[in-house]
Order: sequence, then structure tokens, then C-alpha cells
Amino acid sequence: MEGDFRLLGPIDWLQLLAQGGKTGVFAVEAGGGRGEVYLEQGRPVHAVFGEKVGQEALLEVLALKEGRFRFLLAVRPPLSSLEGPLEASLLQAIRLLDERVEVGPFDLVRPGSRAQAVQSTLDPVELSLLLALGSGQSPLDLASRLALSLGEVLRRLGHLARLRLVEVFPRVPRTARLRVALGRQGAQVDALLLSSWREHYGPFQRVRAKAQKEVLLLVEGAEGLGVEIRLAPELLLFHGLQVGEEVLVWPEV
Repeated sequence: MEGDFRLLGPIDWLQLLAQGGKTGVFAVEAGGGRGEVYLEQGRPVHAVFGEKVGQEALLEVLALKEGRFRFLLAVRPPLSSLEGPLEASLLQAIRLLDERVEVGPFDLVRPGSRAQAVQSTLDPVELSLLLALGSGQSPLDLASRLALSLGEVLRRLGHLARLRLVEVFPRVPRTARLRVALGRQGAQVDALLLSSWREHYGPFQRVRAKAQKEVLLLVEGAEGLGVEIRLAPELLLFHGLQVGEEVLVWPEV
């Protein structure tokens, strides 16, 4: 694998390699200088840049704004100069630059032009998301298809968007197709879904749900429900709904 830093910088490439658990050497050439960062199962273990070695060399590589790189698999370092489960300088740089793009549950997400070129560097979850996008999907639809939590899908897509591997097209929050599940009390939908609705439509307390007939439910948010709407037993019986059936849900505004 080889390329340049016009679209993705060294931090982005090293983060992708780290997430993919790759072992090899990330060799760079920039402004007449050369350097290498050696990875063991995604963890930086040794770095050189010019006459600098270790931590100082890694920081020089991370600071590059232009240049070219090559990644050679299975190349082992001559020695180890970096310590920690994942080298602290790389983590710190990633935290500083990893401002994820905000992605909403209803937004349209499409693969970016460079997505195919870096598929081999992605971890299995992000690769599955990228492959499932097709010509475009919403995070809510992806959570349903891949059996992932909505929060995980939004977080991963935000990261891929910052790397410019996907494009995000904001859309107005709409009706959601949710699966009825048994809950302990009242009616609950995913807190992220509820927050998206309220951010757009303003405060509301009830949602409408439609299967064979339309019903009105006092709703609360709960973490990690994804594409489920959980109803207490008495609500299931009163409204004639069944666990496992799909209903269309939208806010009463």
C-alpha cells in the first residue's frame, strides 16, 4: 500500500493501520527527509526520522503535512523504542484531531471516493458499515441491518466521515420503522433517536405508532435500544401490539 498525504495525513493512516491490527513498517518521504514507524499488531513500537529516534521521531512523522508513504507488511523493527499499549503520542494526536463529523440517525450516508482504496486498513466493524452502505443508507437502517447499537453506528460513521471515507447528507428527522419489544414500564425508544426528533421539532412527550391501527404513546428515551420500541405488557395488551412486529413511529408535534 502506498500513497500521499493530500487527502489523509499520517495520523489518519496510522490510526487506520492501528485499528486494523497491522504489523509492518510505515515509511515516509517528505521535504528531503525520510522516516519509518514500525507497527506490531497495530501498536507503534519503533520510529525513526532522519537522526531522531523513538518518541521524537514519531512526533516528526505525525506532524507531516505533505509527502508520500509506503506500508510494507510483516517488516519487523530493528529494536523497540516506544512503550505502552498504544504509543501515547499517537493517541494524543488522534484525540486532538479526531473531531468526528456529527451524523444524525436519519442522515443519508454514502461511500466516499477513497473508500475502496483503504478497505484493507479498516477494522471489521467499520468495513461492514462501509460495505453495507451501497448507494446510501441512514444510520438507523444500518443499525437494523447489522444488529449494531445506534450509538455505535453513529460513532463509527462520524469517524469514517472525518477521514473522508464516507459523505454525510443531513436530512430532516422522519418517521422511524421500529420493532416492538417487551419492556418493563411505559414506552421507550432509543435516547439518540428521541434527541434527534426533539432537536428538530422541539419538546414533545408523545409519539404516534402505527401498525394495523394508529396509537398514541407517552414516550421516554433509553440507552441502546437501536431500532426497538419497548412497551410494558399492559400497553401491548391495551393497544393490541405484538412483540416482534414492526411499527412506524413519529413524534406528536
